[in-house]
Amino acid sequence: MKYLETDDPYELVGVTRPRDIDLATDEETARCLIEEYALAGFAASEIVELFASPAYALPNAIFWRRGPAFVRELITGVFGGGR
Repeated sequence: MKYLETDDPYELVGVTRPRDIDLATDEETARCLIEEYALAGFAASEIVELFASPAYALPNAIFWRRGPAFVRELITGVFGGGR
C-alpha cells in the first residue's frame, strides 16, 4: 500500500468559485435536495437539521444564504403543504 504524500499530484482537491447565486437557483437546488432526502426516508424535521448542519456544505450554504424560514417553506411544499 502506498500512502498519500503531501506533494502527491493526484490528491483530491475541491475548489469553489465565488459567484452570485440568485433566489431561483437556491430554490430549485434546495427543492431537489429536499425531495431526494424525503425519498430516502428522512422526516421533515431531519431535513431541517441537515440544512442547518455545516457537515452538509451545499444545503448549509443555502440555509445561511436564505434563512431557516425559506428552507421550512420548501420542506412544507415537498411534504404536501402548499406551493
